[in-house]
Amino acid sequence: MTDPAAPPTPPAPPAPPPGAPAADLPPVPRPRLSRMAIVVGVFAGAIVTGYAALAYTDFEPGSPQRDEIPASVRSSPGGYRSFHFWHSGYHGGK
Repeated sequence: MTDPAAPPTPPAPPAPPPGAPAADLPPVPRPRLSRMAIVVGVFAGAIVTGYAALAYTDFEPGSPQRDEIPASVRSSPGGYRSFHFWHSGYHGGK
């Protein structure tokens, strides 16, 4: 039985949020990023952004414009990479 004259018990403290350190452990300071790490990160981001822009625009630095070879030249016998260029002679195998 409980004594009616006893003072009420205080409520329990609220539970700490998930991931919070225990109440008896001191907070651990996190190391800060150095300036060099920030500079390298910005430089790497600029390189990746530049490469993505070149890939998106199909730009090839240092390559001249290519001329279109007409179909009559490509399909002529003995011409530029004709059928016989790829399919003639011994191909190996069993």
